[in-house]
Amino acid sequence: MTQRKTKPVWRWLIIAFVVAIIALLSWLIIASRQPINMDELGRDNLYHYRNQDLNFNLDLPEQFIYYQTERTNSADYKEIKFFVPTSDPDYLYESLPSYAKPIVVRVYLEDAWNNLSEEDENKSDFQKITVKNGQVYLIWFWERQPKDWQDKWSEEMKEIISQSLR
Repeated sequence: MTQRKTKPVWRWLIIAFVVAIIALLSWLIIASRQPINMDELGRDNLYHYRNQDLNFNLDLPEQFIYYQTERTNSADYKEIKFFVPTSDPDYLYESLPSYAKPIVVRVYLEDAWNNLSEEDENKSDFQKITVKNGQVYLIWFWERQPKDWQDKWSEEMKEIISQSLR
């Protein structure tokens, strides 16, 4: 009778370890490729807003929980308005009740942007962030915050949001 040779236990442990490492790496790669849900706070404590139609991304801080957006189109530009909840009864500046508008992202075609005069309010009220693929991306921030946002809003938050527009 012939005897079977069995592999030592340590070889089986090495094989099991390698298989586990491959499985873990595969899971990490697949998980990192999953689209981020804009309505859920990311691991980095930011909401990652993506607009594929206008080709931009914007990172919003965790204070923007329950934010809403509204898109408007004009002949010269398209814009996304961001709204956040407020309980300030004196804040009646928006058409959306109980919401305030902290951010507007406006996107011009580059030719339309170049045809605007330097005195045009669009060039003075909005901050030009970038130009890509023939489009000019601008951002506007509120001047007056509701009472319940005065302790949440800061210049640092404004800078982080501006820098995230890409």
